[in-house]
Amino acid sequence: MTQSLITRINSYYDNLSKSDQAISNYLIKNMDSAARLSIQDFAKNTQVSTATISRFAKKIGFDSFQDLKLAIHSTKKFKSDNFFSELSPKDSYKDILTKNFTSNTLSLNATLQLIDSNTLDEIMNVLLSAKTCGFFGVGGSNAVALIAYHKFLRMPLQTVYHQDFHYQQMLASKLAKNDCAFVISHTGKNKDTLKIVDILKNNQVPVIAITSFAHSALVKKSDLSLISIAEEISFRPEAVASTVSQISLLDAIFLMYGMKSQDTIEHSLENIREVISQTRLN
Repeated sequence: MTQSLITRINSYYDNLSKSDQAISNYLIKNMDSAARLSIQDFAKNTQVSTATISRFAKKIGFDSFQDLKLAIHSTKKFKSDNFFSELSPKDSYKDILTKNFTSNTLSLNATLQLIDSNTLDEIMNVLLSAKTCGFFGVGGSNAVALIAYHKFLRMPLQTVYHQDFHYQQMLASKLAKNDCAFVISHTGKNKDTLKIVDILKNNQVPVIAITSFAHSALVKKSDLSLISIAEEISFRPEAVASTVSQISLLDAIFLMYGMKSQDTIEHSLENIREVISQTRLN
């Protein structure tokens, strides 16, 4: 749990000011003692103003410094529990399975805390009014885009996707302002991904970013964004962990779209079920 807060801070870290990075460094190194400090003490220890502390809390997704302190307090009790952090050669196979599942659960909970209702409302307004929706990503993110595309094929909404980057550029160039696009990237700074975004924005296509870094180039170029917080454990990179949260976000958006489109999707679902049923043994 504490690691989730640290991961959230790290997702913003690269694009924070030097003062905010100093606050981040202090908080990560002094998680236990920071929970007991007033905003004045915190400012004194980090050599910044109390206003800077307040702005920092908001930059990493909290409404106030007090909310940040509550997050620290609520997670302190988990800090000494190393079972849910690093893998060990002495772990049993069941231990490794448990730690992996726990890490995924922490990532999902941290991501959920960072998503606000207004952003979801705006995303759904864009999606529900779109004629065609594109799903884009390169590398590991392409697999997430494929899963989302596979889900949305069940909807009456027109969808586009391709594994190859060159085909993705062509698909992006055919979308227009009455369409929309989900662009997925763990770091949010992949050059090919950003090229796709440039093509989309040139056509005035609303772009919804899904990434783990809140101040990345992808977020800055996009109209809306969802941040997936990822827990990193031994032998598994953070980018892989973020995939769980990204898939869950897109699955939830799929469900939201389905609930808002019940009157128009039943015929589409029936046709798909009938076609798929013909491929299965009786």
